[in-house]
Amino acid sequence: MLVGHEAFCDYRTIQEAVDALERRPQKQMDTLYILSGLYEENVRIYRSDLTVIGLGQVEIRGSLYARQLGQNGREIGTFGTPTLFLGGSRLTVENITVSNRAGQGEGIGQAVAVYAHCDEAVFRNCAFKGYQDTLFTGPFPPATKEGRAFEGVPLKEEHDRCRQLYLHCYIEGTVDFIFGGAAAWFEECEIRSLKHWGGGPGYITAASTPREQRDGYVFSHCYLTAEEGVNEVYLGRPWREYAKTDFVNCIMGSHIHPLGWDNWGNPANESTVRYREYSSRPESGHAGVRRADWTESYESDQGGPHMEEFFSGSNFYHGGGSR
Repeated sequence: MLVGHEAFCDYRTIQEAVDALERRPQKQMDTLYILSGLYEENVRIYRSDLTVIGLGQVEIRGSLYARQLGQNGREIGTFGTPTLFLGGSRLTVENITVSNRAGQGEGIGQAVAVYAHCDEAVFRNCAFKGYQDTLFTGPFPPATKEGRAFEGVPLKEEHDRCRQLYLHCYIEGTVDFIFGGAAAWFEECEIRSLKHWGGGPGYITAASTPREQRDGYVFSHCYLTAEEGVNEVYLGRPWREYAKTDFVNCIMGSHIHPLGWDNWGNPANESTVRYREYSSRPESGHAGVRRADWTESYESDQGGPHMEEFFSGSNFYHGGGSR
């Protein structure tokens, strides 16, 4: 199936093509090709067993934001904003840029580019662009911090775990811009911090790893960069108390705060999170930094996580990027 602005294409919008695919029999593999161009739409994909491939420069662009009012007169909230929603299993997305261009500020709030509530998913050579909460990797915690159910894009399939692989991707944002409960491996990705409108510190990750889940986020051989003038960026803070995040053989710019990690204003989190660094390589001239004493730092990657073990028991990983 082919999407594009040319007359010979099957569909002119991505959502039209997705809707057609949703009507096809389940449990059969399908491939959706997208010709180069800008697609200004918000796309929801519930189907499993799907490969989406961008040909050339493909950007899906949305602009929904959390404080925007919906038809019911209420704010749509963080999880009503994604430019691209993925809700199935056994998915591959290649060579796609997904952006949320709502901007940032007090009147904007969070604005999600990709809402990846999906299991056994591979993202290859993709770019995710936004500010606060750029990439959400499901599943949700059991409830909001106020004890309410999460709202937003309706879920048709619940996943008790979401295993995801990001290869050679670019992800940008300001605050908590990679967040959620997935077991997600990021291999040779650029993680770029942008200027925060309020001028406060930045936070790359906000994991909500379930207590019983062995792994959370692993960043392997990634490059942590920043816009000019950006500093005091933390590697992560815990959206939930059992957050797990590892950085392995990553090169980190001088924008990373010397302490590395933040407890989200709750010292009790320090005894429950698992934050680790293996063989971190700070930018030249910023070596020897002292991390928060409730986190773990190792000079070598010996004993650190490995991709094959991380995805053991899963048959979705097809290679590429493994070391």
